[in-house]
Amino acid sequence: MPAALLFSVALWAGPQQPPATPAASPPAATTATPAVPDDLPVSLDRIQRALSKPVPIQLKEQSPVFRLEVFGKKPTLEDILGEKFWIGPTPYGGMTHQEFLDMVTPKLAQPYAGFTGGYLVAEMGLALAEQWALKQALRKYHDAKEEREREAARKEVMDALTALEKARREAGLPEK
Repeated sequence: MPAALLFSVALWAGPQQPPATPAASPPAATTATPAVPDDLPVSLDRIQRALSKPVPIQLKEQSPVFRLEVFGKKPTLEDILGEKFWIGPTPYGGMTHQEFLDMVTPKLAQPYAGFTGGYLVAEMGLALAEQWALKQALRKYHDAKEEREREAARKEVMDALTALEKARREAGLPEK
């Protein structure tokens, strides 16, 4: 801060030189009046007195240290969780999500609600058989797709070899 203040005083009070003008300009335009200290909008004496005083704040490159002292009793786990917190489950609160779904979903809309006993076992077996059949069909589809791609590649190579042999014969080159 004092350095900035000193710099601003030096700028105001320092020697000022008029800007260089080309030789073609008239000599009357090159004369400049020097600044008189009494005409400045600031008091140089007051600035010099402020700069001569010691710096009020000394800035250091250290981080500040804060200390805190607490008066009181350290709370225990029982103070926080309550007396005999280790005995039994927590008190019953609101309903769980599954309890809510059981309450609002009609019985026939719940999974496997329409099937009981032997019908449930038969339904599960049918679902597993359908899943197995679908997986087998997908596997056969992928194998067929790969086989078609291999066959198309073989055909393309054979066509290219036939075209090469034909071009060699037309050029009069011996066959390999």
